[in-house]
Amino acid sequence: MTFSDLFNNDNALADGIRRTFDLGSSAFPLRKIGAGFKSVVLGSPAGVVFRVALNRKARTGHRRECYVLSKLKSLLPFEVPEVLGYCEESDDFPFGVMMQKKIEGAPLGSVLKRSRRIQPIAVLMGELVLAIQKISQDDLPELPSSSAPPPEETWSYAHAYLKAALTPRELYKAQDWWEQYCEDWELGCPVQWFSHGDLWHEHILFHATDEPRVAGVLDWEYAGFGDPIFDFVPQMRLGREYVTCMLGAYQAKGGEFGPGALSRIELYLPYRELGGLCYCLETGDMREAQFCVEKFRTVLAVVPVKQ
Repeated sequence: MTFSDLFNNDNALADGIRRTFDLGSSAFPLRKIGAGFKSVVLGSPAGVVFRVALNRKARTGHRRECYVLSKLKSLLPFEVPEVLGYCEESDDFPFGVMMQKKIEGAPLGSVLKRSRRIQPIAVLMGELVLAIQKISQDDLPELPSSSAPPPEETWSYAHAYLKAALTPRELYKAQDWWEQYCEDWELGCPVQWFSHGDLWHEHILFHATDEPRVAGVLDWEYAGFGDPIFDFVPQMRLGREYVTCMLGAYQAKGGEFGPGALSRIELYLPYRELGGLCYCLETGDMREAQFCVEKFRTVLAVVPVKQ
């Protein structure tokens, strides 16, 4: 069985996990609960999840996450996954597999859909970002440096693929956006805070209560110190009104961002999708690369053209 075949076979994945970790019968059967271009996630009836890395970049992220999670539990007012075991490499899982305690809860996106009012949830999210930013470098003295490429390298790597995928008009808009993005990037951010790095709505879980309460935050493999904008950018996919409320709560509690917050968040949203495209191109996931181009095209449409 090839490595790619393995990830389409739940029984083979379960057999590999059984050989990797010392588990009792209560941990089985396993059920696939998620899959992306970085990892496959399986759940156990015993309240355990297994995250199987699909490539070298994912393995690097899992190593980083193992270190971060070991430090965060006592520093945040919500749960983070507890790492119960980690195998960095094996015959069954050449890029590693991580075992974590499952956090129960509903993802942010579904909670917003069910809620009559977005403001209480947005306020909680603004406070959540601020709580993450209070973590200092002294709290994480051995945090590995980020391997994120500089922006010009990202653009250069993705440009040929975009040139073939976009219309001439879209490509012109992309070039205009890129120039605006570089101008902002070169100015630099006056503050550097700890951030989650991928605060996608599926990574934030809420308790099943009448009043919204954050249960926990998942997937910390991109966590690090940098521009605070990066934890707001994924939230923009949930709507401008929602992010406006979130920013208001964040700033009311003392969060620092600088001028033009909303405009900067919208400007950075295409870069998030550009990074996803580069990830897929580097790992050879051309099917997912097509989805990334569509997402890039969608968010690019809301960026104003510079006159």
